[in-house]
Amino acid sequence: MVPVTASVGGRCGFADGGAPDGSYHQDNFDETGLQHQFAFMLDCTGPSRVAVVSQNGGMLTPGAAPAGYATKAPYDVTLHLVGNGGATTATATCAADTLPVGAGCSFLGPASTSQGLRLASASTLQSGSYLSVSAPPYSGAAALVTGTYSDVLTVTLSASP
Repeated sequence: MVPVTASVGGRCGFADGGAPDGSYHQDNFDETGLQHQFAFMLDCTGPSRVAVVSQNGGMLTPGAAPAGYATKAPYDVTLHLVGNGGATTATATCAADTLPVGAGCSFLGPASTSQGLRLASASTLQSGSYLSVSAPPYSGAAALVTGTYSDVLTVTLSASP
């Protein structure tokens, strides 16, 4: 008798061509607000975590702001994760100013086995997951200076046994 055993480790990554990617430009976002979704597709054979880091913690334009003006505008980031068959989902929203490294958010990155928004089931090539950015028209106490405002979001993924 020869006993033979084998195992297959889980895999977790973004599907080929399914990583969150792209850019979005909204003219006059201070007057109209902004809303955009970036779709992505997971390829995870078990539970996973997705996390986000913001470069600027808001929409930022370079330079100093004169008294009574601001160079950073707030916005929100939403993660929506969909498991196989769509039966299991995970969704959370955080303000962008909670997403720089060291700030607090339920999906602050980078992702690890214990950090990030957790999807409790497998998601193998399931559509429907997205990252969304949104903000109403700007209503801060200080007016925004004229300029081009931007932020860069980095999305990471990890298996989460």
